[in-house]
Formats: sequence, C-alpha cells, structure tokens
Amino acid sequence: MLVQAVLFDVDDTLVNLAGAQHVAFRQQLTTQFGDQVSSHPALEVAVDAFVHDPQDYYNAYINGRLSFGEQRMARVVDAMDILELDGKPDEELWLVGYEDIVSRHWKPFDDVPPLLETLTDLGIAYGAATNNVTDYQAHKLEQAGLPFEVVIGTDVTGKPKPHASMFLEGARQLGTDPENTLMIGDDVINDGLGARDAGLISLLVDRDNTRVNPDRVYKVESLSDVLHIPSLRFDNGKN
Repeated sequence: MLVQAVLFDVDDTLVNLAGAQHVAFRQQLTTQFGDQVSSHPALEVAVDAFVHDPQDYYNAYINGRLSFGEQRMARVVDAMDILELDGKPDEELWLVGYEDIVSRHWKPFDDVPPLLETLTDLGIAYGAATNNVTDYQAHKLEQAGLPFEVVIGTDVTGKPKPHASMFLEGARQLGTDPENTLMIGDDVINDGLGARDAGLISLLVDRDNTRVNPDRVYKVESLSDVLHIPSLRFDNGKN
C-alpha cells in the first residue's frame, strides 16, 4: 500500500496524556483532601478510574451531552466515591488548577519525534485528527513540542471519530486521497475501525500490547516500527 500522508490521533498516541493525568490528579487530590489520601488502599483504583473513564464521560462530552468541565468533574466525583471522600470537588482546583498542572506535563512519547523527523525527511505530510476542539489540541501539541500545521478537531466537521468526516477532512487538508493516507491511533473503535471504514489505511499503536487487532487494521507496539511494515511504502510521489 502506498502511503503519501499520515494522520495521527493526539491523546495517548502522540502525547502521553494518561501520564500527565496521573500526575495532575494525584497532586490535586492531595491539595484538596490532604496527604492521607496517598496511603488509601484504593488510591490506584481511583486514579485508574479518573484516567481511563469507564463511565465514558469524555465520550458524552465529545457527543455534546456534557461540557468539558462537567465531564472532568464527573470523573473526579467517581474517584472520590471510590475513596469514600466526603464533600464536593473544589471547582477552581479541578477546572483551573488541574488544567495548569496537566498542561505542564504534556509530553510526547519517546518514539514520536524520530518518526516525525523521518516523515519530514521523506516529504510525507502529516497532521492530526482528534476528538477534542481544534484550538485546544493544537495548543497541546505545541506545549508538547510538536507543532502541527494540520489539526482536525471535532469543531471542524461537527462529528467526532469514528465518523468518517474526521478522517476524510484530514486527508483533504493533507492533499492526499484517503486510500493513500495512513491513520495512526490508539483506540480500536475511534481510530482503528473508524479509519478503516472511511477508506484510509489504518494502524493501531498498542504500546502495552493489550488491544484486539481488527481485520484490515495494522498494529505496532511502537511508532518506531511504522516505517518497517513490509506492505507499506512511504512515497509522496514527488521524489
């Protein structure tokens, strides 16, 4: 398959959002409730619940059922319930203070910069298709040291991934046909199946090797393996 451009998911594909969330959540939890929470036997369960969002509050946000702030506060409340903490989460602390901390910890995974550098050397255009608003995600990429010229957020098409419009608009802005555009993400449904069904070449990055590999979706454990997939040929057609 000929790859002439690459689209990336942002959160936990390019930027280690989960790592930043772990840091910010623990710090704000201690700020509001004191050091005693650090020894709570269910702390790790609460952290995982906040980060991995089993109730899908974030999906409710991207589909317009909750605001960005509401989904975060709902996740904090669920974590507090696990820890049996009384009271309500402090909105200033969790909406403003948390944002300041988490944004200072947005970092790229180690395998990201080398791949982007090689794509640039090959003349392969790349951009991002991400389930959040464009300005926020573009800022996140810049904060992580990964400024992207093309960022397609949910406010561009009005439909979040896995809707085909996100992927097709990304290919359009990169100037390539969908069948020659590789989409790389970490979510089986939103990225893997969504891109495949939209007609793009689809690839999952599964750094923990825990995800199912759907039919007609490539999978790697590191982005360093992307350029070594035998059936993919990276060529912009101009070299």
